[in-house]
Amino acid sequence: MKKESQIHPPAWPLKLVQGLINPEFLEEIEGDLYEVFQDNVDRHGLSKARFRYTLDCFKLIRPALLKRNFKIGVMGFFSLLRNNLKVATRVLQRDRLFTMVNVLGLGLVISLLILLYAFYEFSYESYNPGSARMVRVTMDYLDGETVVDQDCETYPPLAPRIVRDIPEAVDFVRVYHLDDIALRKDDKYVRADRIFAVDSSFQRLFNYPFLYGNPSNAFHEPNQMALTESQALKYFGKSDAVGELLWYSALDRPFEIIGILPDPPSNTHLKFNVLVSLETLKEHFGESDENWDGNNTFTYIQLSSAADYAAFESHLADLNDQLILEEKIRSEKIIAQPVNDIHLYSHKSFEAEENGDAKTVYILLGVALLVILIAIVNYINLSTSKSLDRAKEVGIRKVIGSSLGQLRWQFFTESFLINLLAGVVAVGLIVIILPYFKMLSGLPPDFLPWGLGRFWMTFLLVLGTSTLLSGLFPAFVLSGFRPVSVLNGKFSHSKIGQHLRKGLVIFQFAITTFLLVLTLTIDRQLDFIRSIDLGLDTEHTLVVEAPPTEEMQAQFTSFKQQLLSDPEVISVGLSSCVPGLPSHQMGTTTGITLDGDTEKHNYNFYIYSIDHDFLRTMKMELLSGEDFRDQKETDQVLVNEAALDLWRVSDPGSAVGLELNMWGGKRQIRGVFKNFHQGSAKSDFLPMIFLYNRTFNELASVRVNPQDARETVERVREKFERVFPGAPFEYFFLDQEFDKQYRADAQFRSVFSYLTIFAILIACMGLFGLVSFSVAKRKKEIGVRKVLGASTRELVSLLSGDFLGIVLVSILVAMPFTYLLVRKWLTSFANRIDLEVWIFAFPAVVVLALALLTTILRTSRLASSNPVVSLRDE
Repeated sequence: MKKESQIHPPAWPLKLVQGLINPEFLEEIEGDLYEVFQDNVDRHGLSKARFRYTLDCFKLIRPALLKRNFKIGVMGFFSLLRNNLKVATRVLQRDRLFTMVNVLGLGLVISLLILLYAFYEFSYESYNPGSARMVRVTMDYLDGETVVDQDCETYPPLAPRIVRDIPEAVDFVRVYHLDDIALRKDDKYVRADRIFAVDSSFQRLFNYPFLYGNPSNAFHEPNQMALTESQALKYFGKSDAVGELLWYSALDRPFEIIGILPDPPSNTHLKFNVLVSLETLKEHFGESDENWDGNNTFTYIQLSSAADYAAFESHLADLNDQLILEEKIRSEKIIAQPVNDIHLYSHKSFEAEENGDAKTVYILLGVALLVILIAIVNYINLSTSKSLDRAKEVGIRKVIGSSLGQLRWQFFTESFLINLLAGVVAVGLIVIILPYFKMLSGLPPDFLPWGLGRFWMTFLLVLGTSTLLSGLFPAFVLSGFRPVSVLNGKFSHSKIGQHLRKGLVIFQFAITTFLLVLTLTIDRQLDFIRSIDLGLDTEHTLVVEAPPTEEMQAQFTSFKQQLLSDPEVISVGLSSCVPGLPSHQMGTTTGITLDGDTEKHNYNFYIYSIDHDFLRTMKMELLSGEDFRDQKETDQVLVNEAALDLWRVSDPGSAVGLELNMWGGKRQIRGVFKNFHQGSAKSDFLPMIFLYNRTFNELASVRVNPQDARETVERVREKFERVFPGAPFEYFFLDQEFDKQYRADAQFRSVFSYLTIFAILIACMGLFGLVSFSVAKRKKEIGVRKVLGASTRELVSLLSGDFLGIVLVSILVAMPFTYLLVRKWLTSFANRIDLEVWIFAFPAVVVLALALLTTILRTSRLASSNPVVSLRDE
């Protein structure tokens, strides 16, 4: 029988080929080659001198052979890649369940959808290449050094003064937000919203090209109007409506259409339908470039360079001090904010629209990152659960000569293939899910990611990162199995490996616990603010908008009387605004003080104009004093509790009869009404003052019987059309309008809830992987225990104990930072829940129950199996 060394093929030719690629390696292995030569001298018939001669000859011819190295290397690389892909495909086909779980469970779908949402939120103003150089100037109201309110509108003269005095400012545009109005074409009235008066520089700064018309002549003269393309189609049935006339009903005069602009993109904070020249306000409403009394203008400044922003802020502070010295402004501070920051970071009074919230976006991005990390951990644990099978493969491949590098590349190839399949599946699922995700998250219907280079770059980045992270453990741990350890069955007892696997599961379930607690807190908090007493009743109230012309508006009180003749109408109140409408529908004023108060303050108060039935219709509670009566009471006002707090009057009863210094005259407090929420209960109460106006108001609030709202609406429509023939009948239900303020919160809650559910599922799959590994490692122990009489229940209890301990540790790890983060999130609400113990205990019980269920499902199968199966190889 031959010796073992004689049946091995010679190793030195292979080492010489390796030396062809790497000369340093050739020098290192020369001694090894000689030992190989010594072991095989009898078989190969080589002498030591002959060996030296062969090696020297090889060194001489090596430079000539190196010319083919590049070609050989490329061919070798593709050959290795093809072989790795072939092996990886076979591995994935062999265990379809493992493949399917990883392909569907890597979290790419959820993460990419959240990234799409973030892309959209961060893309505001990206349509405008000059937006990086634009700032909006806003104003803070100060009481001493304390900011008591923030207003995004300023005074008309401020913009030209800034461009004149600050060197970094090179251009400006002022935008005046007009209330919704009615436009008339021929004899037909149509309600128009999102209408603004602008300077002639609007198109230049906001970069809206004219589709039709001459922009050089736009907005220089009074009575000029520009429409978006959709509005031109709405009014005239054609895009090119330049030269046509529309009647501005409030002024009863025609406006010339001087241009048609494209519809503003959905990702801009200043969306408009109609633009009129600011010169129109100067001619018809007395607006002046020297008006330092009314701050109703959005002020936008273009800088010479985006890098000049810091210098501009410094010079703006100096200008603010100068304006105070000139007594142009008083207890106010003019500040700047980049236009690109408005959507996510600005929540001031009189915003053009409800802005987004950067905090919400970053929370969702953080959760998306946690989901992808959980999914990667899930892949690692599932790979670990298959390590018993792969260990034999690794041992065999090492025995037949595979290097450590080749094995690592093999595992990275498998990880890449899994992630590539997951990416393809993710894109396919996004195509299916995207329409539903748009409705869930509030993305615009026309938003599509497929043309976004950022989407595909991020997709490849996430795919590559996921491949790298999920492939590291198999590549460096599974490839490190020693063949002798594999044959002896000792490799699975590595304490480092066990600690790593347990640590990954603790990480997964700590994140899961955090997400469950946060989801429960969000749900409870949003339900809480929805259940708070608003201080009024929004149910069964129909709000009708006033007709467009002054002649018609003079009949609004008569319309109210006709409504009261309907037996289904309980009451009707007239007002300039109603709860739930945005802040620009209200008036504001500062400098109102109690007569005789020596301590002067500069607070901002919100103003309503109402009639004598408004409080009763809204079911607002009058705490003291009297409501208005059906007579002129222009020298008296109603105030709320929040206003009394600012004046430091603690007793509503003692406030009745006090006089206020207001607008250069005196007004007496007739009554005090209970605080009500003008907007969402997320914010605190506003200090409010009600003025009396019985002749005309913009809105009629009609409280009706709840039996048949649709029929009541039709009867109200008939009366409206009888009193105001030809006028558009515009209405809304108060409760529905109020609920719009909670829409963004509801969308956030839905998205976050689905994220949490997905994270829980893949965390359970990660635990499934660890349980599978442990059960597979202990199957012979289980077989022995069954032979010795252990029951299935005892075995399941034995196997489940360790895993429940791991999950319990993860809960204990998660609770401290979960408490801190949840408490931080709640601080943004003026009205918030208390963090009770059950908010943390309930998610902990849910996590333990899910872990127990996952463990039982995996262990009960093996615990109830025939012990002969696990012991037959012994």
